[in-house]
Amino acid sequence: MKALWLPALVLLLLAPFSSQARWIKDKVLYTVADAGDVEFSHYRHLEILGNNCPSCHNDLFHIVTTKNPEATMKSMEEGKSCGACHDGNKAFTVADNCDACHAP
Repeated sequence: MKALWLPALVLLLLAPFSSQARWIKDKVLYTVADAGDVEFSHYRHLEILGNNCPSCHNDLFHIVTTKNPEATMKSMEEGKSCGACHDGNKAFTVADNCDACHAP
């Protein structure tokens, strides 16, 4: 009986790390200094990026959020933060497209 507990415990502990990184928090409130908050979905971006967390972390966004620089619409339009991908080529542009990210 004891022999069955160990494999069951291992599976239980590893389950959150499988299946498309579902162990992370999906919705994150992202503050944009001059435009208001944006609700960011990790799951949506992970689906598009093929579960490639390093494509954003830690180059564009640090996992420790206090280490992230303040984001502004101007800096994003210059290719920083969200603007690194949301440039009109890789993904929809942040320029003049407010409703795509900011709630009306």
